[in-house]
Amino acid sequence: MDLRLGYVANCLTLGITASHTCRVANATPRRIAELVASNLAELEQILLFNEAHAIEVFRIGSSLVPLASHPVNRTRWWRTFQRDFERIGRIASRSNQRLSMHPSTAGASLASMHPHVREAAVAELRYATRVLDLLGQGPDARVVLHLGGAAPDRATALETARTHLETMPADARRRIAIEHDDRIWSAGEVLPVAREAGVPFVADQLHNAVLPSEPPLTTRELFDVAAQTWHALGLRPKYHIASQRPGAKPGAHDEGIHPDDWSAIAAALHHPADLMLEAKGKDLALFALRRLGVVERSRSGVDAGARAGT
Repeated sequence: MDLRLGYVANCLTLGITASHTCRVANATPRRIAELVASNLAELEQILLFNEAHAIEVFRIGSSLVPLASHPVNRTRWWRTFQRDFERIGRIASRSNQRLSMHPSTAGASLASMHPHVREAAVAELRYATRVLDLLGQGPDARVVLHLGGAAPDRATALETARTHLETMPADARRRIAIEHDDRIWSAGEVLPVAREAGVPFVADQLHNAVLPSEPPLTTRELFDVAAQTWHALGLRPKYHIASQRPGAKPGAHDEGIHPDDWSAIAAALHHPADLMLEAKGKDLALFALRRLGVVERSRSGVDAGARAGT
């Protein structure tokens, strides 16, 4: 199967996060610069680790530049650290690492009717887009968003999200991908918004189980309709996968991907794809899947697990 596995933000093997931040009250230019330098140093270590272990999909934490979209951060971090970004980007490029970012709904909501919330979302998207640009990423590197809330009612919120996407400045919009969630917006509701806006739709198999569409979509159907939105742009699909943590609220992620869940996911996949493991175990969850016999194929067609010796 032509697929690649990735993980989110923190490398547990190395014990680093590249996401150190501070409070607004402590956000002096000097403190922000110190944190950016520390985060970039850790990101470099993580991407070198990924390179050594043939991991080609990775999500960067949104706090790489602390409070980057907040008015308190007036530093010109993209100039101060330009060479660092370029050096780190070369690591990602030579090892075929596809990077992404995923702001929280609180930081970037598409469906809010409040102008200040929409302005904050644009600022966050511009920040994340700039990071991926500085790292030299191609068009498959995306900033993944949820729609947000459903106030004052579902129809109005959906229309607000559509309008927000249509009128958003190009430098905030061009890397967007949108995802359904497990509390408010199902895949069947979010998919038409993605299609109309011409942006990729990120499928999540656990979200689909917790908050089914009407009519329901099987995992295979979910992946297939999502793939169409990526293929329309000439891009390789990327999906999120996770397993339910036993005894926790619906949608809570477990440490790893359960073997039964993996079997169902693998059976549903019949086209090349990248899979972001949204597991608490991060890189350890990825290695556990490899030990189960999951075979990834790198962009060069090489067996990634074998090449990394994992």
